Amino acid sequence: GYKDVYPNEYTYNSLLTAIARSKDPDKANRALKVLRYMQSNDRIKANNFNYNNLLLACAYTPAEEPASVRLNAIKIAIIAFEEALEHAGPKDRTNITFGIFFQACASLTLNEIEKAKIEKVIESVFRKCCEQGQVDQQLLRQLRKACTQQLYLKLFGNFKSFPQIKINDIPQEWKGNIRENRNRRVKR
Repeated sequence: GYKDVYPNEYTYNSLLTAIARSKDPDKANRALKVLRYMQSNDRIKANNFNYNNLLLACAYTPAEEPASVRLNAIKIAIIAFEEALEHAGPKDRTNITFGIFFQACASLTLNEIEKAKIEKVIESVFRKCCEQGQVDQQLLRQLRKACTQQLYLKLFGNFKSFPQIKINDIPQEWKGNIRENRNRRVKR
C-alpha cells in the first residue's frame, strides 16, 4: 500500500455525506462520531463542509423516529452548529450553516409544542445570523418552518409583507455579508 496516503477532510466529507443520506435512524450519532474522530487526528482539520454534513445528518433523521431519537439529533445539531461557527473562516458560507441548522430544527420538531421547546434557541440563532449579516431567502424559508407561529410573528410581524417575508423586505445589514461564491457578493 501507499504509506504516505491518508484520508483527509474531503475523504471524511464523503463519508459524512453518505451517513447523512443513509436510512440509519442513528445517523446523527454516527456522523458526530466521525467528526470527533477527525478532531482527534492531528492530520485532519474539520471544515465547514464537514459540519454542514453533520447538520444534514441531524436534519435527515426520519420524522417517524421516536421523540427521544429526534431530541438527541436536535442536541447534536446545536453542538455541531456552535462548533461550526466557532471554527468558520472568513471565506466560509455560514449562511448555509445557519440554514441547515434551521432545517434540522424544522424537520425534527413535528408540532407547535415541540417547536416551542426550542423556541429560545431558534430566536437566539436567528439574531446571531442577523448580526453576522447572513440571512438569505433559503434561510428565511427554513426559519419559517422551524418557528412557532408566535415566534414568527415576534420576529417579522412588523414587516409590511408579513407573513410572506422576502429577502428584499429585510434590513440590508441582515444580509450584508452573504457570499454567493468565493469571489462575488450576491446582488441585492
